[in-house]
Amino acid sequence: MPEIEVAPTEKHRSFALFGIPLQRIVVALLAVVALGIYAGVLLFGPNSLTVLLGLEEQRTTYERHIKILKTQNAALQKEYFELKQLEPEP
Repeated sequence: MPEIEVAPTEKHRSFALFGIPLQRIVVALLAVVALGIYAGVLLFGPNSLTVLLGLEEQRTTYERHIKILKTQNAALQKEYFELKQLEPEP
């Protein structure tokens, strides 16, 4: 029985750039774009680093304001008790 040789067909021709298959280049490019979008959301999204830094700055501002109010409150309480002792008791 004679053997039949099958000639290779060129239906599935693969393209390569710098020796890397084009399919791998596209997958790598999509991964880089996805990571870039993710990093952008982390830095500038609603739960981002900029929001965190803004909240920390706001917290320090409030803490300073609380210290000022506590100092004022202590002074006013002192004045109140001094005035209360000057009043005659009924």
